[in-house]
Amino acid sequence: MLITRRNDWENEFEEFAGKIMEEFEIPGMSVGLAQDGEVIYARGFGYENREEKKKVSPETVFGIASITKSFTALAIMILEKEGKLSTGDPVIKFLPEFKAGEQITPAINIHHFLTHTAGLPPTPALMYAMVKSIEGDPTAEKLKEEGKWEKWTEEPPIETCDDLLKFWERKQPEPLGLPGEQFSYSNDAYALLGTIVERVSGMSLAKFMEEKIFKPQKMEKITFDPEKLKEWNDVTQLYARIDDDIVPAPLWNHSEAMLGAGYLKTNVLDLLKYGNSYLNSPLLMRMGSPYFPLPEEKYYGYGFMVQPNYKGSTIVEHGGSLKGISSHLGFIPEKNLVGTVLINLVEMPVTRVWNALINLALGLSIDEERFSFPPLSSLPESTKDWPGKYISPEGAEVEVTREKDKLFIEFNNTKQELTPVKVDKASLIRRGEKSIIQFLRGGNGEVDGVHMGLRIIKKVK
Repeated sequence: MLITRRNDWENEFEEFAGKIMEEFEIPGMSVGLAQDGEVIYARGFGYENREEKKKVSPETVFGIASITKSFTALAIMILEKEGKLSTGDPVIKFLPEFKAGEQITPAINIHHFLTHTAGLPPTPALMYAMVKSIEGDPTAEKLKEEGKWEKWTEEPPIETCDDLLKFWERKQPEPLGLPGEQFSYSNDAYALLGTIVERVSGMSLAKFMEEKIFKPQKMEKITFDPEKLKEWNDVTQLYARIDDDIVPAPLWNHSEAMLGAGYLKTNVLDLLKYGNSYLNSPLLMRMGSPYFPLPEEKYYGYGFMVQPNYKGSTIVEHGGSLKGISSHLGFIPEKNLVGTVLINLVEMPVTRVWNALINLALGLSIDEERFSFPPLSSLPESTKDWPGKYISPEGAEVEVTREKDKLFIEFNNTKQELTPVKVDKASLIRRGEKSIIQFLRGGNGEVDGVHMGLRIIKKVK
């Protein structure tokens, strides 16, 4: 039984989706919704290949980027159920070569990796891991033109897990804090979780997932391997924004060393099967538990984010972002509802589309906001030390300035007003969506970082 009749919301959603496609120049998008294990809506918008005028369908294969992390977390849960490991096990039990500094390494356990709370700072390892896969792509040529390619090549390519472990041994960046103290999203942690799966199971991560996840759930078109895509007809072209143009960028970001962090490709129909498998499953109690709070009335679980009370329901979700990929998967357990949105261009408002889909399915207004932080009437005294530059080794550069009685934030070559909403929290628009950032204070009480884009970015001046 549907929450609302299909016709009650379908036209409104498709009108909304069309406006988003036009506003953000999205080449192609695929949307799927299931309830009680049955697909109740699946539709493609735009083109999987714009140049050939080939339209997106529900069967079109897209990249899903960091939605992959939930698959990696699930693999860990399967091994725990088999009695082969525990989330409380120290990471060095399986990765004795791993070194993140004497202060924290022995105390980091698998739970910390799963929840991004190990104290690991953002690193550029992902760049070094993907560099070989994109050389020759238009995006790489643009990086070279802008003089940014050197950042991708200043370290040896990370091609294997051993390379990643050696990178950490060589760098051992200063930790953000003790394990369990702070949340900062870490692709490196999930890459290493994938290696733990391989070492414990004796299988490659891809083979383990195929045997333990894909086949049991009858997922028919899902793979890590870019070469496998050549065997399938319905695979999207990847697109990138270069200067003011949306252009084909055909090479898939890929890294064998970091598969567990985000390189699966599939379609909305298989993702709905995957999402359905969590409904009424004890695994959801583990992976969808609100383990660590985030700035936006959400928590991080194991490979999923959790909003415990949205209009009386729980939302369990994760998104993804890589070149040519904007993705989102989520479900509402109380309603047996699963939804997913896949787009073939990065930095798109995919969560906004997903929210609209779920709102309408729940009988809510299409633009119902997930969280509400009213702006403060004036700048509080606590904002005086927000201004400054914040730089992450992962590549993020953020500058906050004060001009008269207003605060501004600049990142990704854009500048916008920053609106304080609570003590040391502010709202901004990111990827066409409202986002909350949080300024962090050190032991001396002064701001020494900002929590933005799920990462802790340290203040440099």
